[in-house]
Amino acid sequence: MKKIFMSMFFSLLILNISAGIVITREETGFISRELYHENYFAEIENDLIVSLWNFNDLSLTLINHALRVYTTIDFESFKTEMIKQNQAQINSELRGMDKDRQKLLSDATVTLFKTMKPKFMIVDTSRVHGYKTYEYHVYNGDIIAQKIWISRDLQNAINKEVNPVNIKKVESIFKDNRQRYFDAMGIFLDPVSSLVESIEDVGYVTKRFDYGFRDKADPAYEAEIEKIVNEISEIKKSKIDPQIFTRHERYQKLDYNTYQITVIKTMEKQFGR
Repeated sequence: MKKIFMSMFFSLLILNISAGIVITREETGFISRELYHENYFAEIENDLIVSLWNFNDLSLTLINHALRVYTTIDFESFKTEMIKQNQAQINSELRGMDKDRQKLLSDATVTLFKTMKPKFMIVDTSRVHGYKTYEYHVYNGDIIAQKIWISRDLQNAINKEVNPVNIKKVESIFKDNRQRYFDAMGIFLDPVSSLVESIEDVGYVTKRFDYGFRDKADPAYEAEIEKIVNEISEIKKSKIDPQIFTRHERYQKLDYNTYQITVIKTMEKQFGR
């Protein structure tokens, strides 16, 4: 998922109970883990669960272990909060942009995107940690824009753990907000990115190289991009202690807005703002 998500050291939580899927990803030196288990999706950072989607009641829990606080919000309330934040961003940007400048941005975007010629090809199949994976190359004309490795098999395994309809429901919040932003600015998603998103819908992204948009091919630049690690480093079925999903309840519970303000203020103090 693209790209939202508990408590105690993860190594202590793998017990002989029921198994879930744990995916470890390395991205530009940052290690993250995703946990899929019995209609729960969790994100783990530094061996600690930091956010949790419960798809049984469609609620999101955010946890800050340093402050020993957490918050839980239902889907509709979360959606409302995201729309508010999105609208605040739109209003802020529009205040600093007069009508003429906004039209210039819109016209330039339309002109640029009309020149794009998106296409793709599947160049190879392989196995990533035991799961069959397809390598897609996406082009703008003859210039490579992205290489994406997609696994239908891994996505099918995830779908057995977590209801895919609910995952799409959560993802739709962010896509709808992006569309509101585009509509307000008079722009739209470029054709190459739109093609990439349609490919991503085929399965789970296990690896990616993003070369951006260029006027001409640059093998030296492409070689540098391919040195940047952005891929799954481990996929495993692990025994999961059900209490992993409730241990954060030892912390202080805050309402969503108070939680957000508390975390932001702490970060501002930490970075001396």
